[in-house]
Amino acid sequence: MAGYDWTTGNLCLWHSEAAYCDPSSYLTRTWKGELSGFTPVYSINDTKHDTQGYVGYTSSQEAIYVSFRGSSSIQNWADNLDVRLTTYPSCSKCEVHEGFYQAEQSCFPGVLDQVRQLKEKFPSYTVIVTGHSLGAALATLTATDLVNSGISPVRMFNFGSPRVGNDELSVYLSDTVPDHSRVTHHKDMVVHIPMHERFRHISHEWYQPEDDIELNECSGYEDSTCSYQWHKTNVDDHLLYLGVVMGGDGCGAIL
Repeated sequence: MAGYDWTTGNLCLWHSEAAYCDPSSYLTRTWKGELSGFTPVYSINDTKHDTQGYVGYTSSQEAIYVSFRGSSSIQNWADNLDVRLTTYPSCSKCEVHEGFYQAEQSCFPGVLDQVRQLKEKFPSYTVIVTGHSLGAALATLTATDLVNSGISPVRMFNFGSPRVGNDELSVYLSDTVPDHSRVTHHKDMVVHIPMHERFRHISHEWYQPEDDIELNECSGYEDSTCSYQWHKTNVDDHLLYLGVVMGGDGCGAIL
């Protein structure tokens, strides 16, 4: 695969963190720093699964962004811990994490509608989907559904993602959205769940060793020289990616 796109990747990291900040301000806040010039148009807010995020665009980048918030409530973690697999309808023998899939499906119609409206207005813009933690899982599934709904081009960057499905689904998701990057950080515990015996990651892992601001290119789906090498993990590495504090505690630096 090509080298890591640091420019877009860093913007996606900021968008992934910005989704953690007060959802009621998504459409009214002043976007600054790396996100200056971003125009939000839609707030994702599914109360049933407590799924939140936003859709908007940055004209200077000719990009439409879909960003999902990571886990920040009891309901989110209930979805995370629901490790039942259910049938994924778009490919043979594919099974998907039921909690992630239900959360994604509940908000996808609204996301698709907004993305279509923006693509009609800006047909040359690239759609970029991103998220951290639970948001990373939602980004993976949403990017695939956008492609299958006729949206193009679509890119996906996620950070600290859990596994979202079985072997067959992993291949299907990876092939359907070939322009994707899955960033992991050292001993991040979330990238090790759900268990690898029943779930497998998508491809294109980029691994951040310790706290170095660098990424190592990994191979295949579960590279034993990257995050998969660790058996003892921690939550601290999940809350810091490439020098950016993830979660509610990082909002001050982003906004």
